[in-house]
Amino acid sequence: MNPALQRVDGRQQLRREAVAIASATFAVTLAAIAGLWITSTASIKENYRHYLIGLAVTASHLVDPELHAAIHQPNQLNDASYLRAVEPLRRIRAGTPDVRHVYTMVRDAEKVRFVLDAADPGDKDGDGIEDQAGVWEVYQDREPAMLEALGTATTSGIAAATDRPFSDKWGAFMTGWAPLRDSDGRQYGAVGVDVDAAVYLARLQAARVWALLGLLPATLLTGVLTLGFFRIRLRYLLISQRAAQAAEALAIERERLSSIIDATHVGTWEMPLTTPTRDAQIVVDQHCAAMLGYAPHELNPLSLDRLASLFVHQEDRDAARAAFETALCREENLLEIVLRLRHAKGHWIWVEIRGRLLNRDAHGGPQRMVGTQMDVSARKATEIEFATSERRFRSLFELSPVGICLVDMQSGQFLQVNDSLVASTGYCREELLTRSYRELTPLRWETFEREQLSVLEHSTHFGTYEKEYQRKDGSCYPVLVSGTRLKDAAGRDLIWAIVQDISERKAMESKLADAARRDKLTGLVNRVVFMEELQAAVDRVRSGRQARLAVLFLDFDRFKLINDAMGHGAGDQLLKGIAARLQNTLRRSSRQGSVDRSVVARFGGDEFLVLLNDLDDCVAAERVANRLLEVLAQKYSVMDREIYSTASVGIVVSEQSCEDADSILRNADVAMYEAKRSGRACAVVFNETMRVQLTRSIMIETGLRRALGSNELSVVYQPIVDLDRGHTTSVEALVRWNHPELGPISPAEFIPVAEESGLIVPLGQWVLEQACRALARWRSRFPLTAPATMSVNISRAELAQGERLLARVRDALRDSGLPSDCLQLEVTEREVMRNPEVTKQLMLALRNMGVRLAMDDFGTGTSSLGCLRDYPFDVIKIDRAFIDDVPASADVMALIHATITLVKNLGKKSVAEGIERPEQLAVLQSLGCHYGQGYIFSKPVPEAELLARLANEPASDEAVDRALTRAVGSMPAVLQANS
Repeated sequence: MNPALQRVDGRQQLRREAVAIASATFAVTLAAIAGLWITSTASIKENYRHYLIGLAVTASHLVDPELHAAIHQPNQLNDASYLRAVEPLRRIRAGTPDVRHVYTMVRDAEKVRFVLDAADPGDKDGDGIEDQAGVWEVYQDREPAMLEALGTATTSGIAAATDRPFSDKWGAFMTGWAPLRDSDGRQYGAVGVDVDAAVYLARLQAARVWALLGLLPATLLTGVLTLGFFRIRLRYLLISQRAAQAAEALAIERERLSSIIDATHVGTWEMPLTTPTRDAQIVVDQHCAAMLGYAPHELNPLSLDRLASLFVHQEDRDAARAAFETALCREENLLEIVLRLRHAKGHWIWVEIRGRLLNRDAHGGPQRMVGTQMDVSARKATEIEFATSERRFRSLFELSPVGICLVDMQSGQFLQVNDSLVASTGYCREELLTRSYRELTPLRWETFEREQLSVLEHSTHFGTYEKEYQRKDGSCYPVLVSGTRLKDAAGRDLIWAIVQDISERKAMESKLADAARRDKLTGLVNRVVFMEELQAAVDRVRSGRQARLAVLFLDFDRFKLINDAMGHGAGDQLLKGIAARLQNTLRRSSRQGSVDRSVVARFGGDEFLVLLNDLDDCVAAERVANRLLEVLAQKYSVMDREIYSTASVGIVVSEQSCEDADSILRNADVAMYEAKRSGRACAVVFNETMRVQLTRSIMIETGLRRALGSNELSVVYQPIVDLDRGHTTSVEALVRWNHPELGPISPAEFIPVAEESGLIVPLGQWVLEQACRALARWRSRFPLTAPATMSVNISRAELAQGERLLARVRDALRDSGLPSDCLQLEVTEREVMRNPEVTKQLMLALRNMGVRLAMDDFGTGTSSLGCLRDYPFDVIKIDRAFIDDVPASADVMALIHATITLVKNLGKKSVAEGIERPEQLAVLQSLGCHYGQGYIFSKPVPEAELLARLANEPASDEAVDRALTRAVGSMPAVLQANS
């Protein structure tokens, strides 16, 4: 073929191939654009979904389950506990510009409620809606991804994110959710992170634009290749293929880098350099702009001067300028700096800027620099907080009042010591840092300390334990040690230890221990020391190392009276004087050889104890006791006044009791109380009879408490008879007790016990109520023969009740329905004279109630005749001690006759107690005594026997008159008038 035609055909063929290739390339380009559009959109959505889930999962790890569980009341919004719980979420929100809201939710039955919300209170965006959700506020929208994260009652939630923007009352967002789980893996809610949907759409649009721009070089290259195909097809076919591959790789790489940058939130910038350098313009991407709260078009281009003046913190400008100039000059061409930039909202953010100089001209001048910008506010805040914490720790370390040290665990050498530890050891800091703690530990403590530190083999903590350190001067002092083990950056085992000097505490403990063994007021040893000494003496006697011992138990008579009358200061002064006399007297006895190694102790109150060791004989204890009584009975000078106070002494010698210290002390106490019962101001030696009596007394007291209100107690009645007519005019109610184990117990035995134990008041009240009810029944059953009055004895304790006694008498009369003039209360002469004026006022009050009064045991006390005149007694009862001598003693008969005459002249009635023989009755009748009481008439009998006696008695004239009076009083008024 003609070469020219061949060239033409070749050109035509090339043109046809070029057209075909161009057409095919254009079609492929369109398909690639469409596929890349779809692929990039799906990829961005998936990457954004992972980004949202990552934010939510990160936030879920920062929520404290315990703080979160404590917040469930609306009024807890923004209180102290709420702020502590929401603080980590607010840091995420502040450190991530894209994030609009971070909050937590929980399921409440079918409802979803807010708990925490990191938004600031108020309406910051001006949309008319509160930015911050309330605690326990119900969330109305139902996004499927949110429900996936919350889970159900049977299934646990999973992390999820929205695949498209959704809207609620706070705006349009893309949201990621993650379940909240406690340390046991139990889900208790979900956390949500809202990112503004506009940011997502902007990124999606930007990615699509970048995708299109990425295809532009390929499209241009395709055009060039198509236009030049026919000329260079064969020569540059391989080159075109490689260029196409490079273009595709470049597009993929740009897309990958774009995705990485989007995921890491690292901004990029570019700066073409000019002369002068300050006129250079910086171009930032959307990430850099978003860090500062701007859009890229609001910043680009940005000159260095404008950047420094408007955005860089004043304190960082010089450092930034120096770093930039250094990067332009040095061979590495690198820029690295951390500084503060002003955010659009006015606050400062920390950023880390890195850059590299890419191009220089032929003269070495810089032409272009590119770099990255990363928000490091959270990291910087952590660093600042760590530095602050380090400064605080250092201050606490140096200023701590106790010793603190850091020790190498293997060598024991001190690595750090504070001033307190340095001061306590006597070394200077430099000297101490060259030593180990083992050098300061005395040899006797080494084994003990190894045992204490052995716990570090399986634990990180040891102590607290006590040991000793040796000072520089060789003296030892006690320390309290505790600590914890840790590793340093090099993996070396270290110990932080607290070494507290407890010398002062130990000295104080010693003083307190000594004080705890002595009576503070008198300086004598106390009961604890005395019991130790006594037990030691008992052991010596029982083992034969000591012949005998004796214990004196002293209780001072009338001390309470002195204390109450003159005050506690006077009582304390008296106790000091007593203690001094006891010590001085026993010292003199020791010098005279009658006693050796005596111990004097204050037992408590006005009770003292004396231990006598190595007595010559048993009588020696009594001689010492009598000597003490003699000395203690002498006058005391207290507050410039002379007072006297005797003592009652109980004595126990080892021949009688030597079981143990407690039993000896108990027996001495028994003997002391026997001395008080014997008249006080005397000494009594213990014997077993006293123990038996005490045991029985305790049984009686215990049984009496149980017997109150039970059928063990009963009331018997002894008639009081009119000596002229022989009629029963009154009865005296007397209590009797039949103990289930001890049998009948005499009132003479249990009444004193009741008085001492305070049971006499409830016992007397019970007798009063029983007696009033009994007479009320008798008056109803035997209106003509029932006694006119019921006599009930009143004790000293009941008299002391005052108004309460009046109230009880009033209640007993009211409850029984007994008229007040049918009740007669008997008070002994001795009790009347204990507190004459107060007793008189109480008797007048009883008399005003209509109650009759009788003086019991007249003639045995110390009352005067004025007492008979001034007190409102109706009856005077002559004690049986006088009646027993009738008619044998003419003097007694004269005294009784005078008493009866006096009582009669005062308008009162006389009653003779204890009449047992006919001749006594005849004499009393002849002397004009009104009434009599005694076994000659009847012993005290139960109610049934008394009623049988009353049924057989004829009615007295007085009883008939009383019955008529009651009958007339019960008639209607008209009948009374007619009668």
